[in-house]
Amino acid sequence: MGSVKIFFLTTVCLLAGCNQYEPDTQTIRIDGGETQLKIRDGSPQASALAATAVKELLQTQQAHSHAWKKSELSKTNSELASNSSAHISENNLHLLEISKPLYIASDAYYDPSIGSLVRMWGFYTEKFPISDEPPSTENITEWLANKPDFLDIKVNKGTIAASNRKMQLDFATLLEGVAAQDIKNIFARQQIRDAMVVMGSDQFTIGDKDTQPWTVKLKDPFGGDLGEIELQGNEALFSSGNFNKFRVAPTGSRWGHVLNPRTGKPAQGSAAVAVLHSDPVLADVASTALMAAGPGNFRRLVVRMKLACAMMVTEENELLITTQMKKRVNFFRDPVPLGKPIANGENCN
Repeated sequence: MGSVKIFFLTTVCLLAGCNQYEPDTQTIRIDGGETQLKIRDGSPQASALAATAVKELLQTQQAHSHAWKKSELSKTNSELASNSSAHISENNLHLLEISKPLYIASDAYYDPSIGSLVRMWGFYTEKFPISDEPPSTENITEWLANKPDFLDIKVNKGTIAASNRKMQLDFATLLEGVAAQDIKNIFARQQIRDAMVVMGSDQFTIGDKDTQPWTVKLKDPFGGDLGEIELQGNEALFSSGNFNKFRVAPTGSRWGHVLNPRTGKPAQGSAAVAVLHSDPVLADVASTALMAAGPGNFRRLVVRMKLACAMMVTEENELLITTQMKKRVNFFRDPVPLGKPIANGENCN
């Protein structure tokens, strides 16, 4: 689900002086993905109830919003491909509505209307790497000439309409961020106030300013660990990269699954991106948008999306980073700085 988040190999520990017990860990596996609930407070019963509710939440999310497996969204996309209008479920209508301001804020680098392009590149699969023939230049050019416009979608209660039949919705980029918000509500109902949830290589915390930090190691896209960062209470760290789900280019290099809607091709120049923010949906979307936009647009997009804490490691082992993010990361090695750190706010939230 979502753009692959492979920048971080999450290693969580309790530092000296923190709680004298390891967190209660509940592991949920759905459709090949793994979610871990690491809970420091709350009763065993509360942890178990939370885990059950989270599993039901993630199963429901897949049933409604999976872009290419059987779901309510795949039904909507099938109708859009053959008609000018389609029924849309309440859950997916919610995703559509929250996507609009994010589409604009990201300068359309987050574009949930490009499902047909993702399919054309063969990324609707669980088998990686992909080694078959990529789409032809002619096919990409034709798609760009008839590119769907996300803002062209018209909503009338439970029905959407679009003039372009290439319009295929794919909300994968924000699904984990949306799930994070819902999981926070589940924890609140169970009175769990000190926890971290790990979804693949993304993570978010539940807590406050007095909560003991969680230490997360950052995986280096060129091997080993790049550094580590302490997550405070109520923070989300989301990432995107090009070296897990990818197709093999004719030159032998990797074409990551994150596509640039403007070129119709995989993102170029960026090896990995991370965004730290209190809003998990924004962090989720921004990490993929920055990845798609590439190094040349990093500064502009960080400012446009009001991101105080973001970083990118390029394919040339260069580092783009904001001032506040640099203060938060303890680097184990020093990538080559690509310009000075970007001052864009006083805190990550």
